Amino acid sequence: MESANEGTNIRTTTLYPAAINTELLNHIGDQTTATNMKKFYQQHGISPAAIARVVNFAIDQPEDVDISEFTIYPTNQA
Repeated sequence: MESANEGTNIRTTTLYPAAINTELLNHIGDQTTATNMKKFYQQHGISPAAIARVVNFAIDQPEDVDISEFTIYPTNQA
C-alpha cells in the first residue's frame, strides 16, 4: 500500500506451496514424522520447478499488474 501511494510500483506476490519436494524433508528431527512425511511426499510431492514456473509467471506480468497470491499444490493432493 505504501508503495502504491508513493508511486514506486513495487510488486509483491505471496506463495503458499504445499507438498514440494525439497531438502527440508531431510531435516525433520522426529523419525516417525520424517518417515510419514517422506511417504506422503513420495505419493504427492511435486518438483521445485513447478514453483519456479509460477514465480516466472508472476514476474512476466506487465509492470502495472500485481498478482497478490498463489496457492500451489499437487493435483493429487487436493
